[in-house]
Amino acid sequence: MDNPFKFSGVVEEPAFCNREKEQKELRQYIESSQNVLLYSHRRCGKSSLILKIFKGLKNVKPVYIDLYGTTRTEEFIASFLRGISAVESQMNRLIKMIREGVRSIGVNFSVDPITGLPTALPVFNRAVEDRTIDEIFAIIEDLSKKKKMVVAFDEFQEVAAYGGNAFEKRLRKSIQRHERISYIFAGSQRHLITEMFNDRNRAFYMLATSYPLGKIKTIHYVDWINRLYRKANRRIKDRLIEDVIERCENHPMYVQEFFFNIWMEEELSFNLLDKVERRIVEKRIPEYSYVWDSLTLNQRRALKLIAGTAGKNMFAAENLDRFGFRAASQVTAALSNLEKAGILDKNKGWRIHDPFFKRWLL
Repeated sequence: MDNPFKFSGVVEEPAFCNREKEQKELRQYIESSQNVLLYSHRRCGKSSLILKIFKGLKNVKPVYIDLYGTTRTEEFIASFLRGISAVESQMNRLIKMIREGVRSIGVNFSVDPITGLPTALPVFNRAVEDRTIDEIFAIIEDLSKKKKMVVAFDEFQEVAAYGGNAFEKRLRKSIQRHERISYIFAGSQRHLITEMFNDRNRAFYMLATSYPLGKIKTIHYVDWINRLYRKANRRIKDRLIEDVIERCENHPMYVQEFFFNIWMEEELSFNLLDKVERRIVEKRIPEYSYVWDSLTLNQRRALKLIAGTAGKNMFAAENLDRFGFRAASQVTAALSNLEKAGILDKNKGWRIHDPFFKRWLL
């Protein structure tokens, strides 16, 4: 049996672990045409979860739009057109649908070399983005009259950087009137995307129900991993599985990577797990060093403070002095910036999001 674990790219069966509760709840939102704000850190499985749900939909037509890396309105439009292209597998019908709907810009058509499906590519000759966006949303609305739809914008927080508030208002104007479309706004920069939907002065205020994607429970990991080992006529002790999950702090990517590394090992032991953990940390030293070098002195001290105290009694005078702080206000400012950067989580206390970055710090 090939290695069933996967820690890069979109995760599908058999590497997809559980999320049954999340699938059920999100499917209910989609089928009821409700908008959802889905967020977590990167590499926690948002995209895989969305695409898993999309594959199982029967009465709703899905459109997936990946906005990661987009920096301006033209790229938003290009991504949107690629997403719509996936709805129609026949080139002649796709050309007819797009050319009848989009008249403000030129559109070329080609075959995607990866999927083998037709795709629409915009040609920008003049500044007509607002009208073009209206036209594209009108196509989606027309399609939804025949069958309910769900449109997922992955890494939606990107629009905040290149469009400004006027662009967000333009999007809301189109989205809010669609009654047979569920919009999923997925994001990995938690601070940015929650601000977009919770700030009263922003266009997307209260437009979607908030759905933070939590960690997968240990019991679900244990069941799933045991099932994969049994399928390969192998056995693994529960306490070894639980030890790995604890080391990874239930982080989906690291759990996958850890088991990917030990899958071919015949003799499993805690000493082996120690070695694998060191290898994972050592491979990431360049990226961890890059992050460290980008931080201010107080941000570095704040990270060491959290790692050294496990986030407990951080503001005690002896701890502030031990890690080089003169005042609690210095810690507060550093923590706020580290949270915005996605390095820290605040949930009943502060913690470092990446468990192996914490290991490296220690």
